[in-house]
Amino acid sequence: HVIANLNDSNLKKCFDKITALPEYANMFVSAADAQDMLGSETLLIIADVNNRLQYESPEIAENAFTTVIIDHHRKKEEFKTQPAIAYIEPSASSACELVAEILEQSMPQGQLKSDEAELMFAGILLDTKQFSQNAGARTFSAALYLRAEGANPAEAQALFKTDLSDFMREARFTKNIKMLRYFIAIAIN
Repeated sequence: HVIANLNDSNLKKCFDKITALPEYANMFVSAADAQDMLGSETLLIIADVNNRLQYESPEIAENAFTTVIIDHHRKKEEFKTQPAIAYIEPSASSACELVAEILEQSMPQGQLKSDEAELMFAGILLDTKQFSQNAGARTFSAALYLRAEGANPAEAQALFKTDLSDFMREARFTKNIKMLRYFIAIAIN
């Protein structure tokens, strides 16, 4: 299961895409439901977060017996409970890049579904700002693997396109920015 805020409008297109696959239809659960599922044999995988306050459910992290961390952010604090595996690679552009590397080494070619590959490709696009920041040879290698597994870059980009009303709201917000002491931006929407 994946603990997620299913009401997050930023991820609606991603949830719609992946839950259309039968094996993912009931994969996503709320933090409250996940707490009821937690058992002594549960493996908790925390990805793309370096701060306990940003976990989708800090309570699950505190109560899980076995934890794995996959992250591309620098470690900010010591783990309350030592994870079984901590794959923290700050030189990577995104957690999706790291997961793609793991899958490429551990799964037979053609086993990853194109929608799964596309969502990971979208994660790389998001973290690298369309390959314009923090993208290196490893990033492009992971992207190449995901393309070979069926990711469509145009479809991946479409997952984060905003509609015109959201674009206009953001534009009005940034238009009203006032700078204070050259490094504090204040805006009112």
